[in-house]
Amino acid sequence: MGASDLSELLEAAAAYMSFVEGRNQFSRPQLMNKVRQMEGQEFKREDGLRSFGQLLRDGKIEKTSGGRFTASSDIGFRP
Repeated sequence: MGASDLSELLEAAAAYMSFVEGRNQFSRPQLMNKVRQMEGQEFKREDGLRSFGQLLRDGKIEKTSGGRFTASSDIGFRP
């Protein structure tokens, strides 16, 4: 899908989990693990948390309840 930096990879993974896998909600660890499953994608925990927080601030993902999140209408990488 053309994602290159960690923030874009997390956004693409959130879109994938929502639209392709059909998940209404996902947890932060599920999202991080989805990116790590991609070939050659290793990153520091702090970098992942920072990028995840940026997605929240940008409104690309939204917190629902109980540590769960969902893709917002502003998320990119829609199928």
